[in-house]
Amino acid sequence: MRSHSHWRWPTAGLAVLLALAATASADEPPLCERIDALIDAAAVGPLAPAASDSDFLRRIYLDLTGVIPTADQGRSFLADTAADKRQKLIDALLASPQYARHMALSWDVMLMERRNDKAIKTPEWQAWLRKSFADNKPLDRLCRELVATDGTDDALRPAARFLLDRDLEPNLVTRDLGRVLFGMDFQCAQCHDHPLIDDYYQADYYGLYAFVLRSSMFTDAKAKKALIGEKADGEASYKSVFTGDAGDNVSPRLPKGPTVAIEPYFGKGQEYVSAPAKEVRGVPKYSRRGQLANLLRDSAEFRRNLANRLWAHMFGRGIVHPVDFHYSANPPSHPELLTLLADELAKANFDAPAILRQIALTRA
Repeated sequence: MRSHSHWRWPTAGLAVLLALAATASADEPPLCERIDALIDAAAVGPLAPAASDSDFLRRIYLDLTGVIPTADQGRSFLADTAADKRQKLIDALLASPQYARHMALSWDVMLMERRNDKAIKTPEWQAWLRKSFADNKPLDRLCRELVATDGTDDALRPAARFLLDRDLEPNLVTRDLGRVLFGMDFQCAQCHDHPLIDDYYQADYYGLYAFVLRSSMFTDAKAKKALIGEKADGEASYKSVFTGDAGDNVSPRLPKGPTVAIEPYFGKGQEYVSAPAKEVRGVPKYSRRGQLANLLRDSAEFRRNLANRLWAHMFGRGIVHPVDFHYSANPPSHPELLTLLADELAKANFDAPAILRQIALTRA
């Protein structure tokens, strides 16, 4: 059994240490060993042998920093005879600026898919992502900021690119929220239940659509910049072009999650912090988009999607693959493993390095 009792996090961040400690209790082995046990139990044939030091060195640099090691770094690692040299290298890379840069570039592609700049310029957006990973911002918080930010706070304005550079077009936003945050591509459920996927329903699409329908672009003429405004009313409705089945006044609902059936009531004229007008950005007292952000952390589908994407980041392939097609006829290759990773990600307060470190320490 490997020893994990003497590693040191180079930045000595207490929050990170606490998060890592949360991934295992005194009564169970480290997460990396539980991962390997599940993979061993599901094996239908012999597993590949352990990677050599040179193979491991190249892989871990590419996975955690996006570049191969320098010649000097390679020679130093290969010459090291310490039993824990792999653990030390993993910790050093996770604490390096190159890790934050690599994750920022990876998430840029995942979130924006190389869209042209509109309201927010790419360097500003990438700098925000890079700082988020350098500060080890919890992944659920990062995703909440993408959804809830309205562009008025300078510190969080870059996060508004996810919505602003999609022009707040509600169908585009609905589809991309479903894919990126929940791992479900609902595009074909906009007009009818998905014809090829039995468990993607039109009601799923419009439950998510109802969260974003009320939001729209607002141009601040004085500041000459795009912001996000929102109305206090507006309901989603749909009718299937195939069957005629319909839904009116659809309540907001997370994919495969509970319906938000009760919303705060405000009397006529009391719904807004600032009521929308020609040159006034609408800010309701209750934001459905903000409620979506608040609900993410408790969504099992959200947790499973993030865990699957972290695994895919390290292996080039998700436990569910493609990563945005979670559905019953495309089950995880290792269901118990995906459940374990999703649960441990939540226990670790959505700490990406905590989970990536444990994956990197596996025999897998």
